[in-house]
Amino acid sequence: MIPANLKYIKTHEWFLFNNKSITVGLTKYIVDRLDKLIFLDLPKSGEEILSGICFGEVESLHMLLDITSPISGEIIAVNERLYDSLDALTKDPYNNGWLIKFISNETHLLDNMMNADAYAKHISKLQLASSQRRGKRKSRVIKGKRRS
Repeated sequence: MIPANLKYIKTHEWFLFNNKSITVGLTKYIVDRLDKLIFLDLPKSGEEILSGICFGEVESLHMLLDITSPISGEIIAVNERLYDSLDALTKDPYNNGWLIKFISNETHLLDNMMNADAYAKHISKLQLASSQRRGKRKSRVIKGKRRS
C-alpha cells in the first residue's frame, strides 16, 4: 500500500510536508529491492542539502543507493534510531523509518512531485520492464543459423 498523503519522486524517496518541515524517507518498493540493509549514511542536523545532490546513501549486500531531494534546505532532524538498527527502515519505511526532516523555502516544488497513484504507475512500469528483461532469451547462432 502506497500512502496517499505523501509525495514521491522517481528515485523512490517520499516527502511529507507538515507546514513547518519536510520529512523524507525511502519507499517500501526500493527498500524491498535493496533487501538486506547493512549501512546507512545521513548528514547531521544543521547541515544543508542541495537540490539534486546526494545527501545520503544506504547500502545492502547487493546495491548502494544514493538518496537525493529535488528541494534544497537545512536539516533540522535525523532519525538517529536507524543507526542502531535498520529494521525500522525495512519494516516500517513510511513511519518509523523516516530519514531526515528539513526546512526549505522551496516547498512549492512538492507540487511537481508524484502523488500515490502516479507513483504506483511508475513502479508498475519498472516492474513490467524488469520482468520483460528477465523473460527475454538471448538468441544463439548454431551452425550459421539463428536460433531463439
